[in-house]
Amino acid sequence: MKRTLIAAWIAALPVWAVAQDTVVFGDSLSDIGQPGWALKATYTDETGQPHRLYGEIVAESLGSKLVASGAGGTDYAYSGGVVVGSNSERTAAQPNLALQTQVDNYLVAGVKKDALHILWGGGNDMAAILERAQSSASPALSAAVDIAAAAQASGKQLQSLKNAGVDLVVMPNVPNVVYTPTLFESFAAAAAASVNKQVSGALIAAGQDAQQAAATAGMVAAQFTQAFQTASASLATSKQTSLADFENARVAVLNDTVEKLYATPIGAALTAAGVGKAAFSAGLQAQYQTFSTSAADATGRLNNETNTAIGKVGGNVVRLDTNQLFTDILNNPAAYGFNNTTVPVCSSSTAQTLCSPANAAEADSRLFADSFHPGPKAHQIMADYLLSTLQAPQEIAGLGRTALSGSLAAADFIREESRRSRKQPPRTLDAIAAYNHNGDDGQTVYAGAKVQFDPQWQAGVMVGRQNVDSRYGQTEIGGRAHHFGAYLRYDMPRAWVGGLLQIGDADYTTRRSIVLGQNRISQQAESGGRIRSAGLFGGYDVWRQGDTRIAALGDLTLSSGKVNAVNERSGGATQMQFAEQNIRSLRSGLGLEAKHTVGNLTPFANVRWVKEWKNNQQQVTATLNGSSFTLPVADEDRSWINGQLGVVWQPKERLRFHTALGRDFAREGSSNTSVRVGVGMLF
Repeated sequence: MKRTLIAAWIAALPVWAVAQDTVVFGDSLSDIGQPGWALKATYTDETGQPHRLYGEIVAESLGSKLVASGAGGTDYAYSGGVVVGSNSERTAAQPNLALQTQVDNYLVAGVKKDALHILWGGGNDMAAILERAQSSASPALSAAVDIAAAAQASGKQLQSLKNAGVDLVVMPNVPNVVYTPTLFESFAAAAAASVNKQVSGALIAAGQDAQQAAATAGMVAAQFTQAFQTASASLATSKQTSLADFENARVAVLNDTVEKLYATPIGAALTAAGVGKAAFSAGLQAQYQTFSTSAADATGRLNNETNTAIGKVGGNVVRLDTNQLFTDILNNPAAYGFNNTTVPVCSSSTAQTLCSPANAAEADSRLFADSFHPGPKAHQIMADYLLSTLQAPQEIAGLGRTALSGSLAAADFIREESRRSRKQPPRTLDAIAAYNHNGDDGQTVYAGAKVQFDPQWQAGVMVGRQNVDSRYGQTEIGGRAHHFGAYLRYDMPRAWVGGLLQIGDADYTTRRSIVLGQNRISQQAESGGRIRSAGLFGGYDVWRQGDTRIAALGDLTLSSGKVNAVNERSGGATQMQFAEQNIRSLRSGLGLEAKHTVGNLTPFANVRWVKEWKNNQQQVTATLNGSSFTLPVADEDRSWINGQLGVVWQPKERLRFHTALGRDFAREGSSNTSVRVGVGMLF
């Protein structure tokens, strides 16, 4: 069985995460139902209960239960929450809408430093910023000022948590809200207002009375709105398989809006006034493209400026790229279980009205629960994304462990071969070859030679080529490793001592598997590593009688090296980078070996207590979406028993074969089960 740190990967999360509280700040995406304020922004399941939001899924996965702060819990999020208080007109009536107030309330209640902290806001701010910019005389300047204020506010909230001793904070960025049905409806409202203004201006310019022109323009705008609503009904039955389909569906709604508008008497009047259908349609499409591009640019600026503000504060920040995640879903909705990304399940806000879909399967196939909030499948995807990101450093740490394991296995081989045929005739050369299959780390082929200079001194060299095949959690590690080693041993009548040097170089490939809802994503990367080991070993025949011998064994090996940085290259929201890992090990072994010769067969068995003396808590630094964070890695067992059972067959004086089975006992997470076969020829 390949190396697996845990049966269920969640059990290997760092100590700070397991069975600890989850603290959440944010808006309706995170509000699980503050008493007297709002409902969960989702629809009900088959039992009539609202589906879980992402924060609840995360908390339960980590062994706790998320409860709203208003009910004595640690979810401080409020529906309608904003990073900047002035971005909501309701903040005066409900101060907890401001994320800074949420953070302050938490600090007063008492900081849980070991909890997982999630700070996610900005969606409502982005909507407010876009709406203000639309009505501003200088939209670009208005958006720039508001975006800077929101980014600085996010940095201040992070600083408050950091000052209180919170080390790690998950801060997802803001998805592009233009993809929500609400923003499409807002665009239609803005377009209607623009139509009103343009028609009124054109009529006045044609000499019509201002009051009459306003009334006529109002009728045109109202007819436009009605046409848009009628055209939008087609979205309910539309299907999308890509982002292009999503955009085409909206383009079709706008085209149909124009067709319906121009099929009315108002359309005829517009045509008579010189506003043709084709020109009107082109203008509407251009207006939508400008609106869409501006929203995407504004979202990008807000996320980038917030990244800068976060960078100035410093600390451990997991900057989940939910903007890219949302785009990934729209690019391939079927992979995530959606066939409609344009229309919501519920017609009114689920944060205000309980919604129970008549057709659960149809509801779950839609991305949005209502016009602004994603549905339960999207919340599961978000929870999976968060948890897999936190787990990733644990799994990539397997590179360092794989490198060390292969290097020490090569050192073990050198040491074992040095004692396999002691006291050979002087001035002889013993050529050896062996194949070792390890269920944790792959297969290795060894070749080498031993030279007996005189009755006391023996030296040897070994080379090995390892096909790496390891698995840590959801990450597969493959590649090739090359080992070179040499030893020198001195024999006494009942004892022997020796020293060895071993060098290992490897090229690795990693394939990290991430499950987001029903979609499985693979992130691939390359890395390399190098380890140097030096060791001492010896033994003493504590009992010899006839063809039976029992020897005491001892060894000490010092290893040092590193694994290069890992830069995943598969793209998308889950793509991460990991810093190089330094490897330090001081490992000892004490044991006994018994062997007995019967004719040309020598069965043997040994048992060895292995102890790792380095007690450094390994950490892995990861980067996601431009922000880096460092997490401790679950420590491996530092003490276990290794056992081997084998036989040497010597059919001729100068030819021998051997085979052996090996296994570690009382070692959590790894059995290190191995099978070895080898041959030696004396010259």
